[in-house]
Order: sequence, then structure tokens, then C-alpha cells
Amino acid sequence: MKKIVFIINPHSGVGKYKNIAPLIETYLDKTKFSYTICYTKYKKHAIELTQHAITNCVDIVVAVGGDGTINEVASTLIHTDIALAMIPVGSGNGLARHLHIPINATKAIEVLNQEHSQYIDTLIVNKKFCVSITGIGFDALVAKKFDKSMQKRGFFAYFRFIINSYFFYKQHSYVIETPEKTIHCKALLIDIANSSQWGFNVKISPKASLQDGKADICIVKKPRLGTLFAHIFMLLIGRLHKDTIIASISQTSQCSLYEQNFNWQYCHIDGEPIERQQRIDMQVVPNSLKVIIPTKF
Repeated sequence: MKKIVFIINPHSGVGKYKNIAPLIETYLDKTKFSYTICYTKYKKHAIELTQHAITNCVDIVVAVGGDGTINEVASTLIHTDIALAMIPVGSGNGLARHLHIPINATKAIEVLNQEHSQYIDTLIVNKKFCVSITGIGFDALVAKKFDKSMQKRGFFAYFRFIINSYFFYKQHSYVIETPEKTIHCKALLIDIANSSQWGFNVKISPKASLQDGKADICIVKKPRLGTLFAHIFMLLIGRLHKDTIIASISQTSQCSLYEQNFNWQYCHIDGEPIERQQRIDMQVVPNSLKVIIPTKF
């Protein structure tokens, strides 16, 4: 019988975690699994709980939370044979949506029961692990404000921060160095995408793959005010990358990214703000994380 640890973040999303424990008891296949449930009490606690699970030789660790919780669990499981599973109860749930893991908790548990796993790529970003997307610039500023907010989580709260911050935010000039080329550009934001979306099904790089050994460098310029809402609509339907006037995507396995005057910049990893950085160094780590996903992914 395989051992599972569920790590639940009670601060994720909008309170969905409250129903998870009874759903696990009802729908988890207990002919296959024995399980324990842990709750995080502070940031980075999921890392400690995952380390304890590894020491106790579990087979699967289930992150019950959003992309931040998943990052903490995943970064600890990298280069092990222990599988990461997800029950997405966060606000955006970008990685889970990319992997077609159901947002409905009961269906996510059914995916877990199937035990279908694959290995995916991860990223190392300034000596930190990233599973989905890391970024510099405007979206990182919004992530910082969202993280500090005491408002109710959800898409509209996030969108409000975007609108409130957008008009005062100025583009920066960046340099991106890759083995293939050096790029000089002005940008509202630059994201390095291992998976396709930020969350809420908002896709910054719709064709991004977690299994190609590459990351997508997504450069987005600031649209003119008159075209802003048209470009927001293009983003929401996953077609912003088609507008080559304000967006471009290229692929690489490693890069360095910095503001041309080495000014400190807002940054995020998997949607969670980190300290301001002068430079981002990224490298893809192929086939480094075992994840449980739907059989039809």
C-alpha cells in the first residue's frame, strides 16, 4: 500500500480547503493508499512538511493550495522519485490548469487514484526552483501588491490591482542574453514560461511545454491607452502572442536577464513575489520532477 501525505494550505484561494479532508476520506482509493493530512502554518512551512515526508519514505505528496504552495512542495521533491500530485484550491491555479488537473477537488482526487505520472522540466532561477513561470517587471509588481493585500482572493481582485498599477508603471529597457542571441528591448514585463499560463486560464505563452527542455521568453510591451482593452481581450483569449507589435516569444534552455542600467526590479517565481533582483539567471532542468496527471494529458 502506497503512502500519501496531503499538505493543505489554509490560506490559499477563497476557503475551499475546508471541504478537502472529508472529500479525501470519501473519494481516495483506500485499497491503494494510506494517508495523512498536514496543514501549513506559515510561508515555507510546506517545504518543511515535504522534507519530513521524504524522510518518512512516502510515495506521493499532494499539494492542496495554489501555485505558491505547489512551488514549495515541488522544489523539495525535485530529483526524487516521489510524485507530486495537486488538488488546486488557489486563486489562479496556473500549473494545474496547464496540466489539465481538474479544479473540482473530487475530480482531482480521482486523477490521484489513477496514479498516472510523467516527469516534467523545472527551472532554476537565481538558485531557486521554478515549476511554471518566473517574471520581471509589471506582473511581478502586481504579484507583490496582491500578496500583501488583505482583500478577498480571486480573478477580479487581481484584475483590480492590474488596472490600479498599470497607468503609473513605466517600461524599462532590458537585456536578455541567451546562447543563441542577445536581445535588447523595452518592455512592460518579461516572463520566462515553463508552462503556458499565469492562472485563471490567462495564457502568456499558449504553446509552452513542460517536456521540451526549453523555456519560452515572453516579452510584452506596454500598449497605447487606446488599444489597452483590445489587448487585454487578446490576452484573455490566448492570442496576445499573435500581436508581434507588442509581444514576442523565443525559446532557450538558459538565459540571463537584467535592466540595462542594472536597476533593481520586481520579480516573481510561480506567481509569488521574491526580493527585488538586479539580474535573473535561468536554466532549464529537464525531466526533473515526477507529477501525477490525467491519463489523457
